[in-house]
Amino acid sequence: MKTSGTVRAVAVLVIAAIALLSIAAVAVAGRNQGVAAQAATATPAAEEAVSSDAFLSINPQAGFPLDPFLVSLQGGGPVDASTVSDQCTGFVAEAPAVTVDYQGEADLLRAFFLSNGDTTLVVQTPDGDFLCNDDTHPLLLDPSIVVTAPVQGVYSVWVGSVAAQDLIPGFLVFTTKDTVTAGNLALADLVRRQPLPATQPLRQRQIDAGQRLAEALAAVEDAAALEAGGDDVTVDVTADGILPMPELLTNDALCSGLVSLAPSYAFDWSGETETLSLFVEADGDTTLLVRTPQGDLLCSDDASADTLNPLVAIAQPAEGRYLVWVGRITPDEPVSGILTITETAGAQPAALQP
Repeated sequence: MKTSGTVRAVAVLVIAAIALLSIAAVAVAGRNQGVAAQAATATPAAEEAVSSDAFLSINPQAGFPLDPFLVSLQGGGPVDASTVSDQCTGFVAEAPAVTVDYQGEADLLRAFFLSNGDTTLVVQTPDGDFLCNDDTHPLLLDPSIVVTAPVQGVYSVWVGSVAAQDLIPGFLVFTTKDTVTAGNLALADLVRRQPLPATQPLRQRQIDAGQRLAEALAAVEDAAALEAGGDDVTVDVTADGILPMPELLTNDALCSGLVSLAPSYAFDWSGETETLSLFVEADGDTTLLVRTPQGDLLCSDDASADTLNPLVAIAQPAEGRYLVWVGRITPDEPVSGILTITETAGAQPAALQP
């Protein structure tokens, strides 16, 4: 009984093995036929990508301000790129890394991939043609493809790796500028600024902020004398500083804007009133920071959801010296406006629309 069972088990295994070999042969034959068809047209993933919504939109006639345009992604995948064209090399993902809806007109559209590895590039044009590249030149492993007088439509782009299943991080770059190439584009040139120090511990930042406030207070040589019951005060101010407002904060207030170390205005307050309001009406987005005689720091970005002008209202203001900073949001250009100090209840700045 045991011997017969063993014979039957071996027979079953032999039949199963023959069946598996037959299925594998059919699968290989089918794959070879599929490769021939793909080389003549496109892969199913490519055809689907062309008909799908574009992930990026490039229109040189509309300005295309982000030129060169960078996309951070990983190149590579399991699919042999030669299955779409004999000219393509490397291994790519089944779906395109990016699809680009190209509109307008330009002399050229260049795509290249910057990385620390050896990558390849495959581009399918709106006409269905495949363009491929491995290395820009023998000394530059980054791939580049240039489309001269590009037609409008959707371009599908695959980023491949020379080794199968090797994922290589990098930046896919699109440009219509003849002078921008894989050989001369330096990422450090795209954002030019001085190196910034590492974030300081909160305690040290508060100490530094206290020192700056002390310097600002000592630098005030002439403060206006304001008394309760007087007329409203208006002062022309210009926000042109570059010091982030948090660098003046010794508390945990959420203040924004760029200011100068020296206050925009200083005044000595005397008398009693219910509320003292300070606001700015400017030709651009401003912020406001007020230091009270007790050392409290009060700030405002927008007085309300309907205006970009800031407002600080102080209930029962204490007598003593007040420092006022008017800040700007961006460093592009100075912002001019008028600082108003008033005892009028419910005072609000004129609306500056977002």
